[in-house]
Amino acid sequence: SSFRESEGTWTPLCLPLYSPDANVFAYICYLHKHGAPDVCLVLVASSDNEFFTLSASKDSVAESLVAAGVLAKIQTCAHKPPFVIEVLQQPPTSLSKDVLHFIYFSTAMNQFVAPGLTAPYTHAKSQQRLMRHYQSLAFWLHRQHRSQRMLVVASDSQTMVAWVDRDVELYLALSPLATRASALAACSRILKWIKKEEQSLFITPQMW
Repeated sequence: SSFRESEGTWTPLCLPLYSPDANVFAYICYLHKHGAPDVCLVLVASSDNEFFTLSASKDSVAESLVAAGVLAKIQTCAHKPPFVIEVLQQPPTSLSKDVLHFIYFSTAMNQFVAPGLTAPYTHAKSQQRLMRHYQSLAFWLHRQHRSQRMLVVASDSQTMVAWVDRDVELYLALSPLATRASALAACSRILKWIKKEEQSLFITPQMW
């Protein structure tokens, strides 16, 4: 809330993939005066002496976005719900209806993607429980000396699956009736879909 209310906030950031030994500095402001109160503009500098330069340039950046018609589109997108698992259960992806939710983490890009939380994860307690299950899977996968690429934990309420490769970690929540074979098939379909949609899901090097 402090970021939203401030005219502009200056803060150091650690970006290990940029430089593990130094901070960058971010000027953060919301574009209230330009009619986009839910859009946050972040300007990043490598020097801590650039506060006034970035502060002075925020209006010109915002005005350029307005002139290009981009800012209104960003504001609209900010209010759109995230994609849901049901979308992937339709052709052409045709993901199994056993899949209730998933988290895909790219260790190479240090970014993740996940669908919005829908039934049976519509209440806070069920969402917290799901996140704890994901945390447990990640803990077991990252234990020292682990060798398995896939981990399956079944219970009466759901089946949790973790699948890991060199640059990818995929965590799934499936129905309790899901089999190992159906879990593997689901992993394959999700990975193919993410590969196809990578440019729209992640900030990739090609965007810079």
